[in-house]
Amino acid sequence: MSSFFDDTHELVTTDMQAADDRTLRLAAVPLTEQELEGLIRYQETFLSIAEHTPGAEALARAHTEALKASGLPDARRVEQGNAILRTFSGQRWGIHKLKDKLKQLESQGPEADELRERIREELTRLERTDGFSRRYGEELLKLLQKHEEQLVKLHTRMTGVLSRG
Repeated sequence: MSSFFDDTHELVTTDMQAADDRTLRLAAVPLTEQELEGLIRYQETFLSIAEHTPGAEALARAHTEALKASGLPDARRVEQGNAILRTFSGQRWGIHKLKDKLKQLESQGPEADELRERIREELTRLERTDGFSRRYGEELLKLLQKHEEQLVKLHTRMTGVLSRG
């Protein structure tokens, strides 16, 4: 049963989330193009070791070598940057997967209409970038979008390596 206050609750929650995002943005250290390049070097170096050598020791060595290759000042900055990349790339990966699924469903008849509609709704929700922009800034969003293909590929590989048991 719907309540009169349902819409109000949603508005307050959205407004509060926007305020939280702006507060977090003030605390966030902006990511420059040079730092992004360092993070990409970090991930490529990490993967060059960790993809081919399983085990905790290999992951530790991969991390140490990747930190050196990144050229970034410290591990904390790498972790902050990688967290931003995971947020962006994870969302973009999900969008790519949903678009692939939608293409598969296009050849199906009306029995797939409901599923196609749900996927389109989810795509619309995921493709909104206003929350990311509020939290990290429009400039960073544009920078990451410029490197989206490479970042999503690295994200996919990193997820595979880090999810191995």
